Amino acid sequence: MRTIFSLTFTSIIVLSLAGCRQGQLSTQNLLSVDFSEGTVLRYKLVSSRDIEVNLDSTGSSTKGGKSKAQKMSEKLEMVIAYKAVELDPYGLSTIEGRCESARVTRTSVVRKASERDGAESLAGQSFRFRITPTGRIKDYTDLKALVRRCGDKAFASNTGRQGRIKNPDMITDFSAFQWHFWDSIASIEDAAAGVEPGQSWKATQFIALPMPIPAARETTYTLDRVEETDSGRKAVIVSSYKLSDSRVKNWPRPYKGSFNMRGMFGFLRKFKLHSLEGAGEQIFNIDTGTLESEEQHYKVHIEAGFMMPLGDTVPTVSVDQNISIKLLSQ
Repeated sequence: MRTIFSLTFTSIIVLSLAGCRQGQLSTQNLLSVDFSEGTVLRYKLVSSRDIEVNLDSTGSSTKGGKSKAQKMSEKLEMVIAYKAVELDPYGLSTIEGRCESARVTRTSVVRKASERDGAESLAGQSFRFRITPTGRIKDYTDLKALVRRCGDKAFASNTGRQGRIKNPDMITDFSAFQWHFWDSIASIEDAAAGVEPGQSWKATQFIALPMPIPAARETTYTLDRVEETDSGRKAVIVSSYKLSDSRVKNWPRPYKGSFNMRGMFGFLRKFKLHSLEGAGEQIFNIDTGTLESEEQHYKVHIEAGFMMPLGDTVPTVSVDQNISIKLLSQ
């Protein structure tokens, strides 16, 4: 039973669905994010990336050409459970999320074991937000406070002459998950009019990177098709990504004050995104109003500079990113 629609929006949906059942009179599909009282939606979220850092992409540092790239990887695996705390049939509902587990694995060119990843402090933490029937989050207060608390955990316990040192962390991966979780529905311009196969719409989203810069991508969603299944009608929504010149509002910066970064990115500066390209696919259950799964893959190419110029050398960073979302239970 759908419980978070306004009265008008509910009436439109009921009439439209009735029309579709009577001879498939319309190809429009009304997409909305639904929560039911007493139901827990549990998701496994995985964000992983392979990173290559080339300290001299011009080839001037070696006789044989480009310098050897230094490779590293990192992966965040989380399980988050969502439940409705307060359902408002006329507008905003309050949802509580609880991070049941958070684990980061990392390989690096730095052999010394780093301290615990700040993102792992999300495990056991709860947060609340308010959401519209179209999946647009309206209150980020609790989420921003949680991200900032995790950011405090990202710093080395011992400080020396270099001041505060930030360890590698994947906190922004959690933020990107949560901020844009329902964007495929929330970014539809006229949700009440429905969406038909072949129709596209856009969203601007920030992306997680191994360095803390507020980078954004433009995502184009397209309703590819609707499949009839025993568990309901499934919308297959494909997406494509490219670099955006816009900045996402309310980018949740996890860290306070000034600091230096540990490891490879500690002596690189002036990061500039050169390109971003990729694609993804999402399965959304229209009848239950539930995101069931999503896969994303994209590559980011970044130019950088050293703390002090070293001739004509131009460091570059390549990030090969994979993201997956899977509904575990309902």
